[in-house]
Amino acid sequence: MLLTAGIKDLKGKSIIAENQGLFSLEEMAGFDKGKTLYAFGAIKTLGSYFVSQSPIVSDVSADTSQRQSPGTLETLFHRFVEASLKVKILVVILVYLVVSILVLFISILINRYLKTRQRQRRKELKDEYQEQLASFLFDDEVEKIEFRGINKKLNREIFIDELMDLHNNLHGEVADKLKDLYFNLGLHKDSLNKLYKGKWYQKTKGFGELAQMDVKDANEKIVQYTNSKHPVLRMEAQVAMVKLAEERPLSFLDNLESELSYWEQINIYDTLIYHQITIDSFEEWIDNPNPSVVVFCLRMIALFKHVHSGARVRELLFHDNPEISLAAVQAMKSLEIPEYVNDLKMLYRSETLQLVNILETQRKNKTEKEIRSLDDLIPRKIRYEIVKSLRPIATNDDVPFLEQVVMEPENSYKIRILAITILSSLKPAGEKCINEMLNGDNELVKKMINNVKQTQES
Repeated sequence: MLLTAGIKDLKGKSIIAENQGLFSLEEMAGFDKGKTLYAFGAIKTLGSYFVSQSPIVSDVSADTSQRQSPGTLETLFHRFVEASLKVKILVVILVYLVVSILVLFISILINRYLKTRQRQRRKELKDEYQEQLASFLFDDEVEKIEFRGINKKLNREIFIDELMDLHNNLHGEVADKLKDLYFNLGLHKDSLNKLYKGKWYQKTKGFGELAQMDVKDANEKIVQYTNSKHPVLRMEAQVAMVKLAEERPLSFLDNLESELSYWEQINIYDTLIYHQITIDSFEEWIDNPNPSVVVFCLRMIALFKHVHSGARVRELLFHDNPEISLAAVQAMKSLEIPEYVNDLKMLYRSETLQLVNILETQRKNKTEKEIRSLDDLIPRKIRYEIVKSLRPIATNDDVPFLEQVVMEPENSYKIRILAITILSSLKPAGEKCINEMLNGDNELVKKMINNVKQTQES
């Protein structure tokens, strides 16, 4: 019907060939076989014309074209469905990795942005609180200050940090004014809460704040952490108790089960010095079952020059624990008590016998050169400290003992040089002994004496 309508339409119009490239029906009817090609071309063009003029045919053609030319996503989906299992697995893994990287990248950007904002916010609050605290302390015209955002947890932490830093550098009435502000704002409750709810680093921060502000309400809680397995938590609790326990600053030593490390001992000593805390006597812990506590007390006796504790120190010279015995000798060196020189000499001979036994055992598997290098043996350390303790208190009566130290072949080069140095300071008996050794047959001793003399002359 469409074709018939088109032909009728053509007949009504004289000719379309001039503009559309078509022929009239009369011309088409008169074509011979040689012009068949032109007729087919005309029919093809005519068909295209009718299709373009018909909305129904046009829609059908467009729909067919869409079905014949699928989109990119549809093509990829069909390829994925038709692919092998290995390819599907690889594609899924690849898509997962790409999505994960994108999510991670976006998360990093968001996290950096939030942290940057937080740092800026903290800096703004720190500057603001510093100015307000300065006005509160030094501006007499300011009667009351409203600290912005002080009810928020993060803001309170920043405020406490600034208050603590400022209080740590102030003394007298100004420091007391800050302390009153700390309690009036209820900040001590924040510090106490850290002991019960916080992690280990928050607990240590709470210890420091409570100790600095002299809050004794939590002493029973803090002392529990002096035996903590966490080294930092344990040390901070010990330091806090030294500051807070006024009557007995070292009372936590009574029940200390863990070893008191060298670093912990240094921190306790620094706290005593910084806060000018006086301990009349460390003898209370001399018999403590914890060896590290006994060693600590002996070191404190030496550092604070507790000469009145000399008799108790003397008792520990012959202790079964070599570490305690060594600490006792070192304490004697600092106390410089001449009355105990004979005890030191006796200990030296005892340690010499022990050293000889150790060296005999070592000789079975080691060379003589290796034997002489064992300076880390406790008996050698004790013997060296004994000779060193004689340096400030030695007299002419000690010359025979020092000569024996020089001539003993088992002794290290270090201790023999020390004995020669002490002998050279004792006149006239010491100098006479050195001259006799120079005239002797021991070439090694002569070299050591000459080295000491060259050192003294230079």
